[in-house]
Amino acid sequence: MNRLYALLAALAVLPAYAADEYSAPAQPAAAAQPSAAPQPIAQPKSTGIVARAQFTNAIQDREPVDKVSNLLNDKNRIYFFSEIKDAFNQKVTHRWEHNGKVMAETSFDIGGNRWRVYSNKTLDPNQTGEWKVSVVDETGNTLGASTFTYDKAPAAAANLPADAPATAAQPAAAAPQKP
Repeated sequence: MNRLYALLAALAVLPAYAADEYSAPAQPAAAAQPSAAPQPIAQPKSTGIVARAQFTNAIQDREPVDKVSNLLNDKNRIYFFSEIKDAFNQKVTHRWEHNGKVMAETSFDIGGNRWRVYSNKTLDPNQTGEWKVSVVDETGNTLGASTFTYDKAPAAAANLPADAPATAAQPAAAAPQKP
């Protein structure tokens, strides 16, 4: 029983020794300021990288089908694909921004050393301009960012057949005359 008490007593003082061992080195007396605020603890930096990132019209078999840099506003859905490496067991976020304003965020838990993720956004045809997606780690560091431009589609010619040229209105065909 005495051994148990001795072991518990030894364990009780361990945190004090650990705190002393990992404390920051003391500053020289000349530089020390008694009213100085404590230094913030450094956050661990992400080791993850964005190996690939792109906008696309669709995802098939966990891969983008094409690469989009400009999109016309007659389409209203776009996907953002990213391949993340060396971020196992971390969380990353796709942060969608329009003209500098955050519009949406989608977070992912990274389950391997190479992990592919994608998110999508339904766009309002009136929100033309520059769109940006940033890949952000759980500490707030930006691992990468990509942009695309959402442009107004040209006005379509009204009521013209698909094979008719888009010119001025065509005259109506004359009706055959009866003799």
